[in-house]
Amino acid sequence: MSASGGIGMKRATTAEGDSEGKYVEHHLKSLATTTLADMVTCCCDDDSISRRMAIVKALVSADPRFDTRTKTQTVSSLLMFNVSGKELTDDQERLQKALWERYLSFLEEAIISADSLHKATLYVELMCKLAKRDLLSAPANDARRVIRFFMTAAFFDCSEISVPTSKHTQSAKKKKTKKSSGNTSENEHVPQELESAIRIKELLRSHKLESIPQSSRVIMSARFYSLLSDFVSAINAPSRGGSKPNSFYGKSSKPEAVYRALSEICGVSSVLEICGAKRFTTCSEGNSSEDDPPVELSRKHMLNVKKIADEALVKECAGSAEVEHLRAQSVFATGCASLMISLYLQVYSCGDVDNLEEEDDSEDNEALHEFISDLSEIVENFFRVLENQATSDDDNDENPLAALVALLVNILSSSIGGEDPRLNNASMASASKLTREAVKMAWSGVISLISSLSVNGSIHARRNFVDEDVMNTVIESVCGASEGNDVEGGQESTSESGDDEDDSQVFAQATNMDLDLDEHELESAKRRVDHEGESGLDEDVELDPSKLENMLLEDSDAEIDVLEHHAGADKALAQLIKMKQETRKASQAERERIDFCNRLRCASLLDALFSASVLKSGWLPQEAVLGSFIPMLRSYKMIAKNIEKSLLSPLAMKSINEKKSLLDRLASLIQEKLSKFRCSDNSVADKNSMLKAAVDISDEMKHSSSLAHCSCCSVALIAVVRSIPDVENETEVAKMYANCLQDWSSRKSSKIHTCVFDDLIQRIPSLATVVLVQPLITAAKDAHTGFLRCESLRLLSLLFRGDKNSREETLSMKAQTVLNNSCNSFAITLKDSLCDSALEKSRNKEEILNAVKHFVVYAKSHAAAMKKSSIDDLQKALLTAADSTNSAGIRSTCSRMADELTEVAQHADKDGDTKPSKTSSKKKKKSKK
Repeated sequence: MSASGGIGMKRATTAEGDSEGKYVEHHLKSLATTTLADMVTCCCDDDSISRRMAIVKALVSADPRFDTRTKTQTVSSLLMFNVSGKELTDDQERLQKALWERYLSFLEEAIISADSLHKATLYVELMCKLAKRDLLSAPANDARRVIRFFMTAAFFDCSEISVPTSKHTQSAKKKKTKKSSGNTSENEHVPQELESAIRIKELLRSHKLESIPQSSRVIMSARFYSLLSDFVSAINAPSRGGSKPNSFYGKSSKPEAVYRALSEICGVSSVLEICGAKRFTTCSEGNSSEDDPPVELSRKHMLNVKKIADEALVKECAGSAEVEHLRAQSVFATGCASLMISLYLQVYSCGDVDNLEEEDDSEDNEALHEFISDLSEIVENFFRVLENQATSDDDNDENPLAALVALLVNILSSSIGGEDPRLNNASMASASKLTREAVKMAWSGVISLISSLSVNGSIHARRNFVDEDVMNTVIESVCGASEGNDVEGGQESTSESGDDEDDSQVFAQATNMDLDLDEHELESAKRRVDHEGESGLDEDVELDPSKLENMLLEDSDAEIDVLEHHAGADKALAQLIKMKQETRKASQAERERIDFCNRLRCASLLDALFSASVLKSGWLPQEAVLGSFIPMLRSYKMIAKNIEKSLLSPLAMKSINEKKSLLDRLASLIQEKLSKFRCSDNSVADKNSMLKAAVDISDEMKHSSSLAHCSCCSVALIAVVRSIPDVENETEVAKMYANCLQDWSSRKSSKIHTCVFDDLIQRIPSLATVVLVQPLITAAKDAHTGFLRCESLRLLSLLFRGDKNSREETLSMKAQTVLNNSCNSFAITLKDSLCDSALEKSRNKEEILNAVKHFVVYAKSHAAAMKKSSIDDLQKALLTAADSTNSAGIRSTCSRMADELTEVAQHADKDGDTKPSKTSSKKKKKSKK
């Protein structure tokens, strides 16, 4: 208490003697902190395990968060948490191992005997802290022990478990007396899989408890999934520079190592059930009357996929030929098996729960069993296709990759692999991380398998795994529905929002009124009105024509009762409708947030599909890449507009982070992934499809919503154009960029930004030179603003930048010819810009002089292509600009460049304008002859 400084603190008295000053620390805190430090030093020098553990037990029993409360490292230092594995000697490593084993035994007993959920949770967190510390280096035996303990305690009743004995041990036990057999410990020769179960059984018996409380089991189940996910992430992680290896399962691939780790955990559960442990079940599972319960069916499917994975691993080890192909098959099989086991582990239950949660959990369990069944069928179909693809001639076979993609998208979009909308299931929230890791490995496995098949030429000519269904599923999972659905959905949402606005205007005054109405009376009145309305609609009223006249006469004779109107009912109804509107809007905002979260998780599938290795291998169909640009660009634009609207709505702001994250992922996919696409096929059909894709992207760019969206369109357009064969001679590409530049320079409301031409100049300088030089020269003269004319000159200077040796190495012969033929026109354009009165501002002058400077560098190395008249005109314009300016810097720059042009003029083509006269003189000589 003294070391924490939080108990026994007093207020500092002020100069007037009152006690309204600030809190001060306890006067014994420094002494207590020094005592703790001396205690740690003494224990570290002694290396006594018993003494260390005695102090640790005392401190942790007093407060499990002792180090946090005291702001010290007392417990961590005693347990050697602050020493990394590479700094330990062999003796220190043995000491640390013994300390951690005793500490875990102490925490296990503390969790079982905890008298409250709060204490049990604190001790569980301490076990997780040790396990995560142990995961930093292989083999992480203590972390595995914690995982086994959490799984056994959370999902199994170990009261009737027994250790299997051999015949030798059974005959030896018969010779023992009952008294001696009663004193024999059950932990002798206990298999590793049963150590936690036997430990739990003994602790329950010693503390006279029947079972672990269900609330504690829920906490341990959540930590089990979370810790198992961390274990999977740590397997075969890159070494952190230590001398000891960081591999948990040798040199096996990550999917194989993860599969072995999950199989080990799954094997523990099988051994527990064989030895008498009973799984906790819910009421719905216990009341099931089916011959094969869903859990048993899922178990059969899981064992079937494990068998396929084991066979693939055996073939890889035994195969001598096609090693890479067999390895790819094993990676795919183990990845799918890891996903299967991660799904199967979520079938386990912590026991009975509340009725509301039981209904929701039953839906989740049904989805789990369905996913497991579908995955087993898909893996079987995949290997059936791989084995029979050479002999099968049926083109109507179902594509197993399309089924797998649909399954993975459904898993990531559900509460099992994504986000639990109920936010009250801690176990499922922790297990979703493990499921997402397994989904990534399964998807990477199938990609590596297809890559191996394409390299070896094993894919049959008719078999194309990545077809239209696959791409539609993946693209829609990230970008949303198709364009038509988006438009319809947008119109529907707009109409709904309009109705909401109308209703809010009608009932705005009613909601502001102070109504003192009983809520119970309102609800009963609403139910009564609803009941009467439904019954009135359902009943068919039949009137006899002969009695209709008598009924009307009787009604006319009857007294007419005047109904009184109650204003309070209108106010109550208005407030009820307003409340329902707000509830509906809040639920719509939450559904929108969850939808963006699901789309963000599915983006990992596109990341792997459009990776650099896949694009470089060439097996991904050209249509798959070209067809992805437009949906992604349109989705980017819609999300950007949605973000702008969200800034005006507090409810929509809840999903603003998810929207921005998805926007960044789409931009990254386009600019860093798809921009590296290259097409190796030079067929006419491919060329036509690429030209069509380029035109579509160009049209989308003309309607861009922002600079960022225009930049994405520009990169996408360059990626398509770069893959067109002989693109410099393609008139459609030149016409497309010329139209874009004309739109940029002539229209005030143009959506095209300068980045379109900057990107082309930077990424494909030869093509930019061929298609942009003449349009830019025209724009530098005719653009509707001075800023655009200066920007045109800046872009031209980028094209003419560099010397002859370094620049021309990256340019094609056609691009060099275009520059040589256009240099004189560029000189005339620069001269006109210097004399333009609309560009007299200093900022514009600096931009023009910068362009002149780059042109002079180019002209020095290409003087033979220049005309002396063009050089003289530009030189005169520079001297005129130097005389007319008041800036000393501009005057100096103009004079210096004019002097440099004098040297260029000496080597320029002096006879460029007199060639016609030479021909005329020749004709005269012929006539004299």
